Amino acid sequence: MLRSPPFPLAALPPFPLATLPAMFSDDADADLRRLSADPTFKHRDAAGHAVRYRADGDVAALVDILDDPCACAMTEVVFALAGSKRPWLNWVPMPSEAIANIANEVGARRAKGEQLDVTGLGLSGPEPASAITACRRIVGPVDIGIAEFPDPDIRLPLRPGRHAVWRYDGTEPVPAVPAPSPAAVSALHEVAGEPWASPLSGYVQAAPLGDLPLADLLGLLAHLPPAPETPRWQHLAQSTPMYWFRLLQPWVCLGILHHAKDEPWPTSTRREVLVDLALGVEDWVADAALFALVTTAYREPAVRPEIRELVRTRLDAAVSARRAVTIEESLARLMLITPGRTAEDRAVATAVLARVDEDPDQDPDQDPDKAPPPPAKRRWWRRG
Repeated sequence: MLRSPPFPLAALPPFPLATLPAMFSDDADADLRRLSADPTFKHRDAAGHAVRYRADGDVAALVDILDDPCACAMTEVVFALAGSKRPWLNWVPMPSEAIANIANEVGARRAKGEQLDVTGLGLSGPEPASAITACRRIVGPVDIGIAEFPDPDIRLPLRPGRHAVWRYDGTEPVPAVPAPSPAAVSALHEVAGEPWASPLSGYVQAAPLGDLPLADLLGLLAHLPPAPETPRWQHLAQSTPMYWFRLLQPWVCLGILHHAKDEPWPTSTRREVLVDLALGVEDWVADAALFALVTTAYREPAVRPEIRELVRTRLDAAVSARRAVTIEESLARLMLITPGRTAEDRAVATAVLARVDEDPDQDPDQDPDKAPPPPAKRRWWRRG
């Protein structure tokens, strides 16, 4: 039986930090240093742990924040400050696929009034089913040719499971689940219109999705409904329309954490579904499911060894592949924030990110609201 979290997560508000202007500025590091030095601040030790995490990236410091003996909603605020503007802790990494860059370019040029028709695209190697599907949501029903499917075949799951959202008809990815209901799409738009302040507040905010049937949740992952018609997404449609599709899947996976919550975790449907998706075909859905599992690891110490092993298993598969794995980078960032990760885990993840740093034009911590997506790497494409 899993123990309860150290404070009532249901009481935590799904807030952006800007809603607390009297206490916080736009500089998380300065705020945390001030709080850690304030003898009147009840959570001074937690703020000190957050300062340490911001300085050296030690995930143990994040865990220490949640172990505050006076843990309450303010502890979550400190946790959110610690993860401010950090991948996965505050926002989903930008898509790095060539197909995503093409879709963003086409979407941005059309948004400026350019009449741009794309009749065909060619990729030298495979890219995730979600990326290809999202590209077609923006570009239209374009023919996409893939030169070859080198080993390990992206179409095969890392480990077969009962639950899958994608299948392949030859080279074409096809949803393996029915489309979600209109009510499910509306619920997603209500929940996922903004990034999370932290995974823990995101978990709370995703609770309404847990009321949906499992078939609807899986349908949202594969059928990729359009973005909500809000100012934020109207703005992003001018430059990075693909980002909505990258963001929605982690939100849905947080919703899966609320499915059949009365079931004990080890034998629960929510665990089985997320593990199957995490070790399924190489796709955005895999790291989205792992993100939800990592969120559980922060909430439930007993599950940390299993979840750390799952993240490492998926990362090892990406690192060992003798071809480009577009989710490798995001998996490395997820490994770095996984509770219980080892020094070896950190070394493997850091080596992956060191390859990113070799590209002087790419910022691996790029904020999707402030910059265009990173350029494609290690792959070639053509368009017609």
